[in-house]
Amino acid sequence: MGAPAHAVAAAVKSKPSVIKEIMTGLTLAIFAGGLWKIHHLNERRKTEEFYAMLEKGAISVVVDE
Repeated sequence: MGAPAHAVAAAVKSKPSVIKEIMTGLTLAIFAGGLWKIHHLNERRKTEEFYAMLEKGAISVVVDE
C-alpha cells in the first residue's frame, strides 16, 4: 500500500544538509552552464561558416530576379 510508518517518520525527522544542498546546486549549475556554452559555441561556428561561405562567393544573400 504505502511506505512503512517508521520509514515515513524517519524521512520527516531528518534535517536538510546545507552542504549537500550547496553541492547539488553547484553541480546542476555547472552542468547547465556547460550545456549553454556548447550551444553558444555551435551557434558561433554556424555563423562563422556562413560568413566564410559568403566571402568565398559560394552563397549569396541577393535574391535573383
